[in-house]
Amino acid sequence: MKWLKRILSLVLFGVLIYFFLPLVGELRQAAALFMTAKWIWLLIAILFQVMSYAFLTWLNILALEPFNGKIGFWSLTAVLTSMAFIQIAIPSAGISGAALRVRLLGKFDYTPEDSLFSLAVETICEFVALVLLASLGVMVLLQNQNFSMQLMIGFFILGVVGFLIMRYYWRLLKDRDRSRALVTRLVACWNRIGSRFRRLELDDMLDRLKAFQNDLIEYKDVPVWKFVVATSGKVVLDVATLGAAFMLFGYAIPPGTLFVGYGLILAVSGIAALPGGIGMADAYIPVLLTWFGVPGAVALTAGLVYRLIAYWLVRFVGFFSWLFLESRY
Repeated sequence: MKWLKRILSLVLFGVLIYFFLPLVGELRQAAALFMTAKWIWLLIAILFQVMSYAFLTWLNILALEPFNGKIGFWSLTAVLTSMAFIQIAIPSAGISGAALRVRLLGKFDYTPEDSLFSLAVETICEFVALVLLASLGVMVLLQNQNFSMQLMIGFFILGVVGFLIMRYYWRLLKDRDRSRALVTRLVACWNRIGSRFRRLELDDMLDRLKAFQNDLIEYKDVPVWKFVVATSGKVVLDVATLGAAFMLFGYAIPPGTLFVGYGLILAVSGIAALPGGIGMADAYIPVLLTWFGVPGAVALTAGLVYRLIAYWLVRFVGFFSWLFLESRY
């Protein structure tokens, strides 16, 4: 899997060079756009991103609600931004962020299973919202005859496959007999391969699984509409941040282009070998948007501003959040 990701990154890098070269001539015009920018939209974009992270925190509160730990809103926000920072500081395909989440939430009496499962719930919710948003964008572009039927089918297949995978693992987790059998096989496999690092006790792991499944039942008491609102708020406001970045330079990007472009940006970020698609996603944003008719200079400037706010600013805050949490708790 690791080598596959690296190969995909190399392919994307080659495609990036090919499509980005025509934009080099737009750099001077892009720099000139900053002289005429409407800076109020920069503040609006930052506000949208702050609100987006507030909804993300709420989503995580809901995901952690069935479990026995207790954490406040601002402390959880600090945990999330710390995770964003550590994934840059220690590139590991997201493992470092998950490990830090386990460590920090452990200070608030959450078990590793609680931390990781709530992270999975958050990820699934965001994925579903992203697919729905991108699908809406595809329909808008199709209506305006700016999108091909082949790509629409591709989005549909991606959504169906993702739904089936999530449904399978959810049912597997709820089925006590099958999940116990799976844990038994995984423990046996680990003890054959990794016992020199740490040997796992099957009875202990099965007890953890049982406690976790008992907690999982409590999700029925969390209203589904809260998950829907929290997830939608997070994703929509993040998209609004990108839209505000375009308004900063006086360009009202069409909603269909905005939705689909946002989905493709996240897809490139996920495929790139470096965490968050550092460099790759930064350069791909203008390339992707120019495919949908956005002027090259505007795509360059708006893409840069969006990444600075939605990606780098969050990581900058995350560094100080991490220091705060480690020193106080």
